[in-house]
Amino acid sequence: MRDTKILLVSHIYYTDSGPVYGPVNVIKDYLENKKRKYLLIGYPLVSKLPLIIKSFFETINTIFKSISYKPDIFIGIDPLNAFAGIVLKKLDLVNKTIFYCVDYTPTRFENKFLNICYLKIDEFCAKNSDEVWNVSTRIIEVRKKQGVANEKIKFIPNSPSFDKCPRLPINKIDRNKIVMVMGLTHSPIFDLVLKSFKKVSKELPNLNLSLIGTGVYQGKLAAKVSKMRLSKNVKLLGQLSNKDLLEEVSKSSLALAIYTFSKNYSWVYYGDSKKAREYLACGVPIVITDVVGTSEDVRKYDAGLVIKLSVEELTQAIEKIIRDNKLWLKYRENAIKLGRDFDIDSILSTNL
Repeated sequence: MRDTKILLVSHIYYTDSGPVYGPVNVIKDYLENKKRKYLLIGYPLVSKLPLIIKSFFETINTIFKSISYKPDIFIGIDPLNAFAGIVLKKLDLVNKTIFYCVDYTPTRFENKFLNICYLKIDEFCAKNSDEVWNVSTRIIEVRKKQGVANEKIKFIPNSPSFDKCPRLPINKIDRNKIVMVMGLTHSPIFDLVLKSFKKVSKELPNLNLSLIGTGVYQGKLAAKVSKMRLSKNVKLLGQLSNKDLLEEVSKSSLALAIYTFSKNYSWVYYGDSKKAREYLACGVPIVITDVVGTSEDVRKYDAGLVIKLSVEELTQAIEKIIRDNKLWLKYRENAIKLGRDFDIDSILSTNL
């Protein structure tokens, strides 16, 4: 098994601060830790080239690099990359193909033709890959409706390595510290989060909120924090390395995983919140909205509060967890159990 050569192919999202740590990095770290042979081909998610041209050149490049590398296992993250693996399998250039679906939406593109093509490629890759890894049970339901064979379908959540997530002693945790890791999908709800935090901080003036992440929204967010006179209690930490991010999270007593569902962010419903799973593996209870599939595990393990998206529900949830130390301790214990049960190292060891 150790001599097996693995080829990882993924699109990578870049901000002005550099590449964002994503699912492919988790697999890469696992392979390095296990001293497994692998090659990572990463393509920028955003490009000036038209999508069809970009995808064509990426597929050709992947095929040529595969011919040189001669992998035994091909893991394509997203349908376009998985398609290249299927071509290689048809040419007898790889032994096993894995389509790792880290997000899904029935409305990927506004252009109807492009969207139909995307859905057809997704279904083709799901049916023709040797295995289909899915980050959520909601995507698994899609696979079943597509008629994908049950033995091909695997649940590989967006989980971190449990051992790499720091968990501090209780006396080292700041009970007044809340953390939220931000991304593009959070931009519609910044107003709601800040309004809620302002209401809570009037009752709990020592409360502070650390926001981690960067993007096109950064300038407007900073201006809004200033305008709402929250600069003393709200800190914008920018993009951090994954190691520094986990250390910052571990110091906190509560983490927010607030998502909304809309036409522009329809993939949220089918997704699995990597941020939420990192919070939990660090032993940090969370408040999460019910639109994302991860909320089902939070509710099952009783590792925090699952809410509807509203200022009132978020405010009440924050106050409840911050004020009730006994409840917080219970949620913390359950969060650690959830994080351990979904340890990605254990999951990958049974699937790779």
